[in-house]
Amino acid sequence: MSSAHSNTLAQESSINDNFSGPESRFECPICLAWLRDPVLTSCGHRFCRSCMDSWLERENPSCPIDNTKLEKGVDIFPDNFTRREISQQKTKCPNLVRGCLEELSPLDVETHLLTCQYKPPELPENEKLRCAFVEFGCEDKFEDEPELQRHLEQYIHKHLNLLSQAYSKFTINSPSTSAIAQQANFWDPPSKNDTSVSSNHDNVNGLLKALYEKAVLLEQKTREQDIIIANMSEQISSLNLSMSKMHLRYCNGCYLWYFNDFKNKINAMRNDSRIMHYSPGFYTAANGYRLCIRLNLSPKDPNYIAILIHVMKTEHDNALDWPFSGRLTITLVHPLQPFHNIKETMMTRPELDAFKKPVQDMNPKGFGYTEFALIEELFSQGYVENNHLLIKVQAQPV
Repeated sequence: MSSAHSNTLAQESSINDNFSGPESRFECPICLAWLRDPVLTSCGHRFCRSCMDSWLERENPSCPIDNTKLEKGVDIFPDNFTRREISQQKTKCPNLVRGCLEELSPLDVETHLLTCQYKPPELPENEKLRCAFVEFGCEDKFEDEPELQRHLEQYIHKHLNLLSQAYSKFTINSPSTSAIAQQANFWDPPSKNDTSVSSNHDNVNGLLKALYEKAVLLEQKTREQDIIIANMSEQISSLNLSMSKMHLRYCNGCYLWYFNDFKNKINAMRNDSRIMHYSPGFYTAANGYRLCIRLNLSPKDPNYIAILIHVMKTEHDNALDWPFSGRLTITLVHPLQPFHNIKETMMTRPELDAFKKPVQDMNPKGFGYTEFALIEELFSQGYVENNHLLIKVQAQPV
C-alpha cells in the first residue's frame, strides 16, 4: 500500500470542501459551506442569510471578518448577483465513482443524494443495530448510532408501553404478602387497655418492628453512601478533565488521536460530504502553538480519506511568532505491523493563510493531504482495529 495517493501533494484546504469544492467567493465564512440565500454586509462581506441572522442575535453584533458593527435590517442586503452565479455552477454527484453522471447545482446535491439510485447500499440485516428495547418487543433496526439515538429519543412513550406490558406479565404469589399487609401497622404501639394480645402476637410484632427499624437505618446509610459516591465521582471527573487538558498542553506537539466508530462515521460522511471530524486541540509546548487534526472524505475522490492540520487560537498568541513555521508529520499507525505505518512529513509554507495568526477559535484553512489513504485498504490491510483508527501527528516549530 502506498503511503499516500501518488498524485496528491500536501496542500491547503478549506474546512467545508464539497465534492467539487466551493471557490472562496462562494464560501460562507461562518458555516464554511456554499452560500445559501447569500447576503452582503455594508462592509463588503458575504454570508448565508441564516448564518448571519443567527450571528446577529449575539450581544453587540459585528461582522465576523473585520468586527464592523452591524445592525439587522440596515447593514444587511440580499446578494442576488451571487445567488445567480452559484445557481449557474455545476458539480458532479458524489456517487460518480458508483456510476452516477448527474451534474447539478452545489445547493441541490444534498436533496439529490436522498434519491440517487447509485447511493451506497444499506447494511445487511445481520449488521444493523438493534433497539435497546428489543427484548421487550421493539423490532426496529438502524444503519448507524445517530439514527438509533434519534429513535430512542422520539419513541419514549412506545418503549414505556412495552415495559409496562412486560411488567404486567409478572405476578407475585408470595404466601407471606397478605400476612405482612395485615401487619402494616406493626410499628404502632398496642393500646394500653388491650390486654387480649397474646404473647406470641407480641413477639411477632416486636420482630417486625425491629426489622423495620433495621431497614430504615440501612436505607439511611445507603443514601449517605450514595451522596459520598456522587461527590467522589464528580471529583474524579473533574480530575480526569484536568489531566486530559494537561496532557494536551504538555504533549510537546506529539498527539495520538484514536478515531473511534470509524465504520459508521465513514458511512455518514459518504451520505453527507459536509461532515468533518476534528481532534481536541493540542500544543507544541506549554505556551506554544495550538493545533488540531481534521479528517473527512477527499473532495476529489470519496474513496480516500483526507487528513489536514489546523492552527487554533490560544490566550498567548501575541507572544508567538507568526506565521507558524515548522515541520508537520502525519502517521497512520498500523496496530500490529509498525513497518506498515503510513507516514508523511511536510514543511509549512508561510505564504499560505493556513499558518497565519488565527482570528477565531480555529483557522478555517487547513494544510495536509486531501487523498491520504484509500479507505478500502485501511479495512483490508488491518489499519482499523476494534472499529477505530489511530492517527499520530508530530508538530515541530522551527
